[in-house]
Amino acid sequence: MYDIADKLIQLRLNTRRVCMCEGEKNKKSTITLKTKVLFLIAQGNGTKDIILSLGIAKTNLALLTSSLSDEGLIVKKQKTNDKREKSYALTEKGKQHLDNVREKINLAFKTVITNDEEFAEAENKIDAVLDLMSFIGY
Repeated sequence: MYDIADKLIQLRLNTRRVCMCEGEKNKKSTITLKTKVLFLIAQGNGTKDIILSLGIAKTNLALLTSSLSDEGLIVKKQKTNDKREKSYALTEKGKQHLDNVREKINLAFKTVITNDEEFAEAENKIDAVLDLMSFIGY
């Protein structure tokens, strides 16, 4: 009776599980915290939006962005109107890292769905599920 609801709940649990295995030695996640931050920065999100999206503390984001900056993946800038607020931008190296991860994900997805029409249909369904999940508060 609740098949769709159960599947959405399971989808949410699985996505959390995939995203949380970064620190485990035996599991390798393609979508690491580093990747998520780079993705959010590439989408134009600021500090507050990144913190809200990832559910992390501001101090944790500061440590993470310092590490990303040290790796040459992002540059930090102080906003001119508010010196306390920082903005971030991807470097070419950061863009390349994010592109490599996206390519790995697309290639993995194409091992399951091999025809272009099914691939486009799957993209549309994922968009619909994302819309639904934002509607129900995920």
